[in-house]
Amino acid sequence: MRILHLCSYSLYSGPIPATLGLALAQQQLGHTVYLGYDRKRGAFNDYEEAAAPWIEPRALTPPRSLTLSAKSSPLEYVHDLVGLRALYRAVDVVHLHLSHDHTLAALAGKPFRLPLVRTLHSARSVERRFGQRWLHSRVDGLIVRCAAHRELLRQRFGIESAGVRVIKGSIDAARFEPASAAARLRARARFELPADAPVLCHVALIAGRGQEELVAAVKLLGARAPRVLFVGRGEGEAALRRAVDAAGVGTRVRFAGYLQGEALLDAYAAADAAFLAVPGNDASMRAALEAMASALPLIAVTEDALGELCSVETGFPLQSRDPAAIAAGLSAWLESGGAARARGLAGRAAVERERTFASEARATLAFYDSLLTRGRVA
Repeated sequence: MRILHLCSYSLYSGPIPATLGLALAQQQLGHTVYLGYDRKRGAFNDYEEAAAPWIEPRALTPPRSLTLSAKSSPLEYVHDLVGLRALYRAVDVVHLHLSHDHTLAALAGKPFRLPLVRTLHSARSVERRFGQRWLHSRVDGLIVRCAAHRELLRQRFGIESAGVRVIKGSIDAARFEPASAAARLRARARFELPADAPVLCHVALIAGRGQEELVAAVKLLGARAPRVLFVGRGEGEAALRRAVDAAGVGTRVRFAGYLQGEALLDAYAAADAAFLAVPGNDASMRAALEAMASALPLIAVTEDALGELCSVETGFPLQSRDPAAIAAGLSAWLESGGAARARGLAGRAAVERERTFASEARATLAFYDSLLTRGRVA
């Protein structure tokens, strides 16, 4: 099968890691796979890395060049429309990942029997917004990351389940593993964390992800509170640092900055559990899956996709992001003894069993096949 993925984003974050992982897994299964992405903006902020170094070495470049940027000029937009119409003749399926490429593909006027598939990577794509109903009507199939999003499509847009497939997000689980005792000690030393203290990590300092509520919960726990390792940089970092200072918990908090590669693995190695409050703009839940693959139990608010990951088997579910609720969840973790380790290992087993790119690729290909068969019958 010849597959064209379009993802109009230029950073290695959000939907790009999930899209790249799926494309490579499909390629490894013997399919011809192309991936078009935003080639214009590059690393447009100073705290995330560009997607290009991750994608360019992978032999996924489409036979026609596309700018595929939300910042495209009118001339670049027209160039992409023409290029996409040519690409339609060279592929069997077009898989869309963001609203810009979705709009472009709809306006390009696809051939009748060429399936268009869209993955909705965030809750924002199932909200009632201008043009959203029209976009959803211009594809043959929709992929969502959790059952809650499928239900919202039915309630808000009248889209029945026959055209929607729940295919859960994945990661490269082999890249992560439970830390050895020696690796844990080295990582603790790197981040200046006590060797014998419980450590909670939170990855990605995007504003509004529950970090300030976590800081308030740490204050509520006082001397019983764990150390907290914040990983990442973002627009919410300055406000979070002020909140840490105001709460008087600076001795219990470390800011590691933006990490990648082995440094990110060290952050997970230094931690005993991971905190998440909202899925954010990545319903694949990469941060949660990375922590689970590292055998860390989740302490997470059970909302949307997070609710399908964090259970009493894999972590310590929170009913809300209220500081008192978070403090109660932290207490349950701190007092659980060996149960926390067991839940972390159960989470890793769940990722290896259900959340690999290979399994996602097979499920996605089966969905393509069902749409192609429906098109032939029609």
